[in-house]
Amino acid sequence: MPLPKLSPLQSRLAASLMASVMLLLLYFVFSSPHFAYAADVDSIRPEDHNHDRLWDASFPILDDEPLELRELSYESEFLGVDRGIIGRAPTTNEPTGLTNNVPVTTNIEMGQTVSYIFHNDSLWAAKSTTEPFLLPSHLRKRDFNEGDVDTESESGDRETPGEQKLRPRQANSSTFRTLYVSVTTCLQPEPVDNTSMAAVPQLQLYISQNSNNTNPGPGKTQQDMIELVEGYAMYEVNSMADVYIGVYGKNDTAYSGVWSAEIAASIDAPYHYYHNITDSNLSLVDSDSASAFLLADNPKKFDNSTSDPGKWTKATPPFVLFASNVNDRKILGLSNSFCGLQQKAQIKPSTIGEVTSGYQTALNYKMQFGLTTRDGEVLPKQQFYVKGLTSASQYNAVLAIRGNSTDSGANVVGGGGQIFRMTTFRTLSDSNCAMIFDLPFCNNVAYAVPSNNTLNTTELGKWYDDQAQGYFQNFQKAMQQVPCETTSSAQYSLAVTCENCTASYKEWLCAVSIPRCTDFSSTAEFLQPRAMGQSLLNGSTLPIDVLNKYNRTQATNGSRVPLIDTDMKPGPYKEILPCDELCYNVVRSCPASLSFNCPLPNSIGFTESYSIAGKNGVNANRTCNWPGRVPKTSVGHQNLPSIFLALSIGVVGLMFI
Repeated sequence: MPLPKLSPLQSRLAASLMASVMLLLLYFVFSSPHFAYAADVDSIRPEDHNHDRLWDASFPILDDEPLELRELSYESEFLGVDRGIIGRAPTTNEPTGLTNNVPVTTNIEMGQTVSYIFHNDSLWAAKSTTEPFLLPSHLRKRDFNEGDVDTESESGDRETPGEQKLRPRQANSSTFRTLYVSVTTCLQPEPVDNTSMAAVPQLQLYISQNSNNTNPGPGKTQQDMIELVEGYAMYEVNSMADVYIGVYGKNDTAYSGVWSAEIAASIDAPYHYYHNITDSNLSLVDSDSASAFLLADNPKKFDNSTSDPGKWTKATPPFVLFASNVNDRKILGLSNSFCGLQQKAQIKPSTIGEVTSGYQTALNYKMQFGLTTRDGEVLPKQQFYVKGLTSASQYNAVLAIRGNSTDSGANVVGGGGQIFRMTTFRTLSDSNCAMIFDLPFCNNVAYAVPSNNTLNTTELGKWYDDQAQGYFQNFQKAMQQVPCETTSSAQYSLAVTCENCTASYKEWLCAVSIPRCTDFSSTAEFLQPRAMGQSLLNGSTLPIDVLNKYNRTQATNGSRVPLIDTDMKPGPYKEILPCDELCYNVVRSCPASLSFNCPLPNSIGFTESYSIAGKNGVNANRTCNWPGRVPKTSVGHQNLPSIFLALSIGVVGLMFI
């Protein structure tokens, strides 16, 4: 049967229809859309996390239950779907938002958890363009946007008490940023038993990056916890989205009251910081029965900047000092917290450079130069003179930096302050040794000297400084006989000059003419008894058994400097002898024509005149006195033999008594 003949119009219509059918078939083949499917209910359990919600939901009868009208907010209601899918309604448990470098202070009850959130938009906001004047060195020049993750602390420890670091859930450096979360305790509960010396329980810091745990705290999962150490914790977390924070106060019936805590988050650097290093950065130079003289180490060691090497000589002193008697329990549990020490320390600053008077205490701040050099560069050291202390007492001392050393408070990078490790020092028992420092001539002298309590610090220092300067004038007359201004071949030495001789002699003279004094009751073997033949300041004399213990010689009955016995009359004391290297330096540096000579160890007169400095002066200001050299404080306590010395006068000739 012949096919019907189609007209040209019909042929085009048929071709178009066939092409449409083919395109439709191709669409179904490649896209495979599922318009509907059916499956056994149990088969979807592994894949559909909303199955339980759909399976167990109670479907309301819309005709029988009236709609609930709500004011001021809109809450969507969808049949068979709970709010965990579509979003939560605002509640009182919503975490409080934190702003970059803006601290929040809150009270925390026992058993209470306070919740915070650092939002994703804040995490990826622009960083601060202001660089702190002093920032911990291991945080300088770090750009975590580029994934430069430093997992080691300043001390080289990867995980240290009070400070932890949390790795990102994905280690793609282009998708995370580092957030510093820090907490410090400003006030804490008090023990019910006011005689207790036990430390108060510490707050706990919880961190979550999971949206299923927006209120991290005890008993929750998908979170990390770190307990504060001495009122401080810092968590370094590499995150890609919202960070949830919880601060929890433990229940303890032995204590009453609340915690007051400061919480901050920063994408720039830790807002609060504790230098978790073994160096307290603070040294006791010396103390007497009512005051102490301490020295902060050179701040440039924390500064990697080389653009302005002289900035520290022009800067406001960066450090502040806190101290309390060891028997005062108020700072127990707060020694790593700037705001805690500001609240509870007995000795504390008000503002930098200002004198504060609480606990009968005054702090004098001064940048002190010229005590140490490095590669020929004079380095600054900040000194603290603390008055109003109790005799024969031990004190805890903490060096700190207010803010980042130039500014503090909200919107300041590092504005919460920096704290160094606590150390201790002790005051003397006897009142016949008194501190002097900042002398015009013997400018490196800063220690306790024999005194009779009739002169103040300034008058006492002037009396000793004038005596030393008078002896120095005799030396200058002798040096006028030496051809100093001549050709090198005509000078007395090719290795040293008259300037070297003068400097060495002055250093030795100040040490031997200004004795370093300590308690007569001190039993250290290297100490030399002095002025035993004099009466004590109260008019009594030493017991006969004590007098018989020592050989009644000129060295023990009197002082090395006769004027001390005739004019000052301090009574019995002990001194730490000058380092022998001070004497040897004079002999090495000065012309032989001046006939300087020094006693040698085990020779007559040595043990009453000098102590051995040791290799490279290792014993300086430990067992012998070397003005201007400061031994490092050991963490936990420092028992410098209460910094004493002994000296001998000799303008020329044999340099011992």
